[in-house]
Amino acid sequence: MPQEPFFTQWFFGLPAELMTALGTVLGFALLGDLTAGQQNSLGNFLMLIAQVLETNSAQNQLKQELTQNRQIADLQRTVDELRTELADLQNRFTPPHPR
Repeated sequence: MPQEPFFTQWFFGLPAELMTALGTVLGFALLGDLTAGQQNSLGNFLMLIAQVLETNSAQNQLKQELTQNRQIADLQRTVDELRTELADLQNRFTPPHPR
């Protein structure tokens, strides 16, 4: 498996509080000399990027959850079938109790 780039390791390894602080500092730094309209446009653009990431991530999580649920259901059916087969074998090979 290829190693992740340094930035990816660094960024996603940040503690939550530091990531929040970094986002706050970057947000204020981007204000600069932008007009209110430019700030609004840039903010909406960044939110659009965030929405694309969130939507993609949510869909991937849902697909993963559905796959896991199917795998669990398949395993449960297999266990149930094996229990039934085991019970049948036990009934077939267990001698009757003397009376």
